[in-house]
Amino acid sequence: MSSEDGSRRLKRREKNRVAAQKSRKRQTQRELTFCMRVGGVLSIPHCCLKACELLEQKNRKLKREVDSLSEEQRLLTEALRAHEPFCPIMHCSFASSTSSSLQPDAMAARSV
Repeated sequence: MSSEDGSRRLKRREKNRVAAQKSRKRQTQRELTFCMRVGGVLSIPHCCLKACELLEQKNRKLKREVDSLSEEQRLLTEALRAHEPFCPIMHCSFASSTSSSLQPDAMAARSV
């Protein structure tokens, strides 16, 4: 191997080393940015675990909220159905043309 080949090889290795350092720095920065968005700056492995725990907590909270809202919808639908036979507004001609919009299925379709 000539000295020219050796110097080219050293330059290439140095260039590769610098590129690898930049890549690792960018990755670390992305992880820190993610951790700060999720809530708190910690060591990277701990941060990722903490982020995962926080996301799982948020997911559980949202599932409880969905369950609660579904139950509330069920109770309100039940109350509406029980009220319909006695409601004077539901029996007038105007209400009969719009009463279908008050049905839970129609309301769900409109919200989509």
